[in-house]
Amino acid sequence: MLRPTADMDLLPVAQIVKSYDVNGEVVIRLSSGILEDYNFKKEPVFIIFDGLPVPFFITSFKTKGSNGALVKFETINDLSHSEELLKKEILVDSSTIDPDSIDMDEDQAMAAFLMGFKVKDQNGKLVGEISDYYNYPNNPCIELNGKHLVPFNEELILKLDNKKRVIAMTIPGGLLED
Repeated sequence: MLRPTADMDLLPVAQIVKSYDVNGEVVIRLSSGILEDYNFKKEPVFIIFDGLPVPFFITSFKTKGSNGALVKFETINDLSHSEELLKKEILVDSSTIDPDSIDMDEDQAMAAFLMGFKVKDQNGKLVGEISDYYNYPNNPCIELNGKHLVPFNEELILKLDNKKRVIAMTIPGGLLED
């Protein structure tokens, strides 16, 4: 049985809004486009029960409208069990997400994804940890250590290691000085 580990960083991607039929399907509201590109066959999603993340595999996913989907979980096979899921968030392990599947316009999803990444400068020196993300018009920025704003665009990113949660990037001079 797959068990969540302490080093997992779970990212909320949807909320279950209602049960759909007697076979256990549910309607979800997507908070990002991540689930549409997610590998359901290999990776579970998680739902929190009693403070603990419980893994679920999705066997069917059909988009419904612009930000909804009809979902069938492998182990939920009747109406009563699907109703136990109402109002619960669906989360994914952020290390299993392809960063390209995150739409840069989805500020909350991007911020949740980036939080906690370590940032190294162009020389490989650790300069901080991402504490927030701001999508300023034409100038998205990350906040390092709760105090320094650094531009965050593709031209400055040298390498992104999703598994180790480390980003190497060119840091313009003077930005990290107090």
